Amino acid sequence: TRANCALAFTPPASLRSHVSFTVVVPGDPIVAHVGSTVILPCWISPPENAEALEIRWYRRDQFNNPIVFYRDGKIQEVQECFRNRSSLALRSDQSGGLKDGDVSLRLEKLTFQDEDSFHCEVSGDRKYDSKVVDLKITGESKTTIQSKPY
Repeated sequence: TRANCALAFTPPASLRSHVSFTVVVPGDPIVAHVGSTVILPCWISPPENAEALEIRWYRRDQFNNPIVFYRDGKIQEVQECFRNRSSLALRSDQSGGLKDGDVSLRLEKLTFQDEDSFHCEVSGDRKYDSKVVDLKITGESKTTIQSKPY
């Protein structure tokens, strides 16, 4: 029937190409001092409004335990150890924020345990991409001296 033909219609490549994007992050690790605040830059290219997209920041193999999970226009989940010290933020003063495709992560009160690889994943209708930002923490580390039993 004619309705079945409409369902099987595949848009030409010229129409499909504008629905995809690439997640972009810096090539080098982000270095921050213990106790400070850092922005892990992440954005989509070409720029598009990310407010209707799903944004997930997570560590290594912790996809199901995201640091921040944004969907339906608001943050849905925040990992316990990042509660009250993580948010989506602007990567620079010139950024247009989510409306411009900026999905950067702000982390406050950094600890040495925060040093890790962070995945920035953005997904939407028929589109998805993910990249990794490495965070290195510098500063005074309190080494634990273990006494040997005699």
